[in-house]
Amino acid sequence: MMKHPTRHWSHWQRLLVGLLVLGVFLRFFNIDYQVYWYDETMTSLRISGHTEEKLMREVYTGEPITVGELHRQYQYPNPTEDWQAVFDALAQHSEHSPLYYVLARWWHQIFGNSVAILRTLSALLGVLVLPGVYWLGRELFAQKTVPWVATALVAISPFHVLYAKEAREYSLWTLTIVLASAALLRALRLHRTTDSPPSRPKLGLAWGLYAVTVALALYAHPFSGLVVLGHGIFVVVTESPLKWQGWRRIGLAFVAAVTGLVLFLPWMLVMVENFSTIAQNTISTSIPRPNLHLIWGLNLSRIFFDVNQGTSPLNPILYLLIALTVYAIYYVCRHASTRSWIFLITLMGVTGLALIVPDVVAGGRRSSITRYGIPSYLGIQLAVSYLLTFKVTQAKKYSRLYRRWRTIGLALAFVGVVSSLVAAFVPVWWHKSYAKSRHHPELAEIINGGDRPLVLSNDTVGMVVSLTHCLRDGVTLQLFGDQNFPQIPARYQDVFVYRFSEEDRAAFEEQTNSELVEAFEDGWLWEQRSRS
Repeated sequence: MMKHPTRHWSHWQRLLVGLLVLGVFLRFFNIDYQVYWYDETMTSLRISGHTEEKLMREVYTGEPITVGELHRQYQYPNPTEDWQAVFDALAQHSEHSPLYYVLARWWHQIFGNSVAILRTLSALLGVLVLPGVYWLGRELFAQKTVPWVATALVAISPFHVLYAKEAREYSLWTLTIVLASAALLRALRLHRTTDSPPSRPKLGLAWGLYAVTVALALYAHPFSGLVVLGHGIFVVVTESPLKWQGWRRIGLAFVAAVTGLVLFLPWMLVMVENFSTIAQNTISTSIPRPNLHLIWGLNLSRIFFDVNQGTSPLNPILYLLIALTVYAIYYVCRHASTRSWIFLITLMGVTGLALIVPDVVAGGRRSSITRYGIPSYLGIQLAVSYLLTFKVTQAKKYSRLYRRWRTIGLALAFVGVVSSLVAAFVPVWWHKSYAKSRHHPELAEIINGGDRPLVLSNDTVGMVVSLTHCLRDGVTLQLFGDQNFPQIPARYQDVFVYRFSEEDRAAFEEQTNSELVEAFEDGWLWEQRSRS
């Protein structure tokens, strides 16, 4: 293993501290500007103690309801739905572990109701990821500089910034991954301490901490099971089973991991009980998606550089970032300690293969869903951090090699910060599902500018509620579930219909003896006009 050089490092330390501060700022900057999209409305629906089916039964009746009334009842905690209702709603979507939703409900009850407040919880969890990454880097490389670089790289990573500003569980999952990984490495390190061997209680606490973090990771996201599997492979490979101490450490790691699984057992039983529902809720991930290899490259590039670029194979930055990643993994395997590179390979590889192999063999799109690859992204960022640190610090100052790697490091910092700043001023970014959210800000501007506006729709709950988060509280909705269009009260002046099919539009015009004029392109919004 290389010794860590210390020359000409102080000016880099100042840069890294600046990037950390900037990364914290970016997680809160314009936090409520981007649309509150389909999946986020499902977060709010469940923590309010409701389901889509219940909302449709109670609201899709054709009776007028204002946006403010809809939000108070179905998007924020209210006295009519207690914690039992929340757990019942979560159980119907048990493919999502409950920890984030419990925290979000509690957070709303303490700090109040708004999009900004709920997203602030994710941002704070995203900030906590940073010391977690530093701890993991210290345990992994036992050096001071690589963890600082890794923490800075994660701090300004556009991917991590995006998901730290979204009302979903992914910043929490990232936090629990790094905590569980660091706790495992710490427990194993304590066993190898020879100067002052730790006491049994201290070892017990270390393995107990790992068990608790495993449970927390599973309660944050079920895919944490893949991370724990990677931990198990790492321990078996690196701890010699030919020696008693090796078997002992393997056994303790196994007991701690099983303890974490036992703590997760209550939710696991809920998942088993609702297995058919889970299969139905996740069936879309089995639909094949073309050009998966291009999406894999795009997803990798997004952890460093993201300006809403597409999957074009002609993008040179894509190949540069792929080359950097491949070289970083090679460099770690070539120069880092055996334990370090094996840990990174298992962290990246187990989750990555579990997503990619089924898609390639049986078809599907699991590996195209960017957020599922968080364990792999963390491993890549740690590998790149190791590469940058040693390339910069080993080179003679102002030599060609030094200037080259300094430029690469500064370029990564620059494009990361710029990517996050650009995204903060764009209301619909890629992670908000362009297909579901792209027109909502513009539609809301039209509707909000209407005179006593009324919006009719029979579209899905997630689409309609997402739109309402762009509307004024006083805007009225009439939602219904079939073609029996409701009677429109005379008190509304401007009547809009949202995402009616062509058949619905024809039936509406016939039943109401009026005509619909396109108010926005793509057929998303129409305005009723009386026939002269």
